[in-house]
Amino acid sequence: MEFFSLMSTSQQQIDGVEEKGAHYLLEVDNPLVVPINKKIRFLMTSDDVIHSWWVPAFAVKKDTIPGFINEAWTKIDEPGVYRGQCAELCGKAHGFMPIVVQAMAQDDYDVWLTGKKEEMALAKAEAAKALDATLSIEELLTTGEGVYASRCAVCHQANGQGLPGAFPAIAGAEVATSGPIDTHISKIVDGVAGTAMQSFANQLTDKEIAAVITYQRNAWGNNTGDVVQASDINSYKTQEAEPSSKEL
Repeated sequence: MEFFSLMSTSQQQIDGVEEKGAHYLLEVDNPLVVPINKKIRFLMTSDDVIHSWWVPAFAVKKDTIPGFINEAWTKIDEPGVYRGQCAELCGKAHGFMPIVVQAMAQDDYDVWLTGKKEEMALAKAEAAKALDATLSIEELLTTGEGVYASRCAVCHQANGQGLPGAFPAIAGAEVATSGPIDTHISKIVDGVAGTAMQSFANQLTDKEIAAVITYQRNAWGNNTGDVVQASDINSYKTQEAEPSSKEL
């Protein structure tokens, strides 16, 4: 089983529009769930720069290094929620990298594991079904706005203006206006090597990627009128997976 665990503190709280919650910057959408009274082995690495996986209650602080796998062990005696964060100054987003571990009794863990597997199977089936659906631009914009707020705004900002010298603007950018849609798709599906722009191919569904691209191409005055469907994303991925003539 694999899934991503991302900070769930809203951009509105970060911007000071909403009141900060009790676990501001220390909450995630998918916590790591483990059973108590079992030796737990953590394997850690990094895709970009050196980070440090730190959960004080476990007495664990271990660097995560690109191209290298570190390990740490712990045994949790009591059920509960244990919080930590990246402890290595790693860049602009350093303060937005919380860790949440939820420890459960074995029986409760078994129930969670069964439910999580069913949830993931259902999500996979729904993603496959979405490939045959044609959504209206209104539906795509609504979904895309939510995806942008949770996954893109922390770098590219809520207004699409980015941060000069760090994160490029999307508002008015060629990639989101006059540029080919496939180029836009590639940046989200493949990421951009040598930059903080990671691949979202396995983090977002094809429907979510299609929606956020549609949103970016029609928000902040971009107004291209372009619509991207989940099937377009799937087609792009399929073409990437096919061997080129040079490889044959």
